[in-house]
Amino acid sequence: MWGQGAEPWSRQTERASTLDSNEQLQLLALLLAQGSLHELLTTFASRVARIVRLHSLLIDCGQPRHIVNSEGAPHHCSFELRDDNHSLLGLLHYGLELPLSHTQQRALQQYHQLLSMPLRLMLRLEQLQSQVRLDHLTGLGNRAHFDEAIGRAVEQNCREHHGLVLVLVDLDRFKLINDTWGHPVGDLVLARFAQLLREVIRTTDQAFRLGGDEFALILQPAEPLAWQPVQQRLCDQLRSHQELLSFGVGCSLGAASWQSGMSVHQLYELADADLYRGKSQLP
Repeated sequence: MWGQGAEPWSRQTERASTLDSNEQLQLLALLLAQGSLHELLTTFASRVARIVRLHSLLIDCGQPRHIVNSEGAPHHCSFELRDDNHSLLGLLHYGLELPLSHTQQRALQQYHQLLSMPLRLMLRLEQLQSQVRLDHLTGLGNRAHFDEAIGRAVEQNCREHHGLVLVLVDLDRFKLINDTWGHPVGDLVLARFAQLLREVIRTTDQAFRLGGDEFALILQPAEPLAWQPVQQRLCDQLRSHQELLSFGVGCSLGAASWQSGMSVHQLYELADADLYRGKSQLP
């Protein structure tokens, strides 16, 4: 999409101008018809590429997302995206082959106005979907999100094996904490422990609360023993965390590495059996 030859692109750019009312309606309808935020941004970028020579295009609506990502752009410019109430939706950052002409600037402003309505709707939808998939206490992915994520991870590794390790984590003697200190303290312990889990994994990994004091980590790409440094970092963090130390918090861990032909259920059962072996050895 971005690799047009210079001459056809130049001729196309010479014809680029602001959209008439009918063209605006057609573009708005096209943007509104997209089924996801990714599809919306990709479609928008493909239309923008007709009037500017793109090296990169990044949108930042609280979380930066590269729509087009190529280094070496000699020119850069940014635009604010605002809704009909002039509230800021985000910023668009362009990396360009050539500086913008006045005509191109006016055309982009028009495109940005048309993007603002579907973008606001998609951002709101993404926010609602995220809330549904998060555990309210810890902010980690919930059980439904875990089921979706582990299924997708196995499918991806079936197509191209990059390595996948499932780690199950339980807090040790968590019931005793609840019985001794009460459920508010138990909730605090869960929240603090979830924070530690986020800190000991990479950005490519995922953490979930399955329910109660049960957690899961999806490590990918990952070698079969990738869980060992995670366990070591977690133990180190627990030993230096004053709040969790004061309540005697410990944890047990079970792990399994995905192998070709293995189902989600088989992977989970292997990790669960490994966890059970560890818990059975507790004093």
